[in-house]
Amino acid sequence: MIKTLVFGGAFDPPHSEHVAMCKAAMRDVGADRLVIVPTYLPPHKSAGMLTFEQRVQLCEAAFGELGAVVDPIEREREGNNYSALVLPELKRKYGAIVYLIGGDSLQYIDTWYRPSDVFKACEIAVAPREGYEDISAASKRAESEYGARITVVNYVGKDVASSSLKAELLLGEEPERIPTSVMKIIEEQGLFEQYFPLIAKLKSYQSDELFAHSKAVVKRAVDFNSKHHLGQDFEKTFLAAILHDNAKQRPSLDGLDVPSDSIGSPVLHQFLGAEKARRDFGITDKEILDAIRYHTTARAGMSGLEKLIYTADSLSDDRMYAPIPELRRIAIRDFEEGFKATLKFTYEKLAARGKGIYPLTVEAYKFYIEND
Repeated sequence: MIKTLVFGGAFDPPHSEHVAMCKAAMRDVGADRLVIVPTYLPPHKSAGMLTFEQRVQLCEAAFGELGAVVDPIEREREGNNYSALVLPELKRKYGAIVYLIGGDSLQYIDTWYRPSDVFKACEIAVAPREGYEDISAASKRAESEYGARITVVNYVGKDVASSSLKAELLLGEEPERIPTSVMKIIEEQGLFEQYFPLIAKLKSYQSDELFAHSKAVVKRAVDFNSKHHLGQDFEKTFLAAILHDNAKQRPSLDGLDVPSDSIGSPVLHQFLGAEKARRDFGITDKEILDAIRYHTTARAGMSGLEKLIYTADSLSDDRMYAPIPELRRIAIRDFEEGFKATLKFTYEKLAARGKGIYPLTVEAYKFYIEND
């Protein structure tokens, strides 16, 4: 009997860890065939930047060395593509199947749609990932509560997120974790180049050091968003992060409307940044503009995107002075705690200097720290 390994995902884009995980899983479960199932994301969804057809093509290139079949079943079904509904159809189509998931996914089985039906449909192969190496407790729970049949793959995947690779591509970089065959298609078709003009313009306004910081904030923001499932729109996150300091080295007011008490202060650039993002970069989205507008001071009642950009700016990987690395570790472990710890540190540092604290920061401290 032919055994088929099924692996699904957005693959926006597919990367080398996807391939390595499938290769190890096929070996450990004795699979004869690999079926890749790209998630179907309608064009109006902001979760994916590539079309379904583009992602299918990239999957064919990425998994070609494993002789994979790329099945467009989710596009054919159009909606309600939960694993609990798709897996039985794949089973009827391919016979004996094993469903491959990452160790992080197993930790959240209670959030799945009808998890008992997923485990009833087929065997499960679980590939541990960095940060989710020990999945024995989650496996035992799935086996006892849902009757799951689980094989733990003898491979620990690197902590690679497609969102981080996507950010690097949008910044004009060539991520190491993208297979050569995939990168070739990306370059030939000019994928992920939509923000190149914006980035070139921004770079003309910033020193090399400041531009490097802007890129570091992008990478930290998308990483936090992905790792903690914050649910922030990827493109809004990217734009707010890359443009947050667009006015830092061009402080001219240019007749733009900024709070009078910010003029001549270290926080002027956040208010100017929002206005110049609108004027010079055509940004009209209020969430993006507000994330830029409050990225230095914070404020009471921040949106999720505002918190994300504030924290990513404070804890970007180019900041290595104490206690930033420790605050970054806290935020990597627990985003909300990291945000609060960062705000508390910033407030106390400013208070110790005795030069006054901008009112928005005082309000944010009272809202999130004193009233917590």
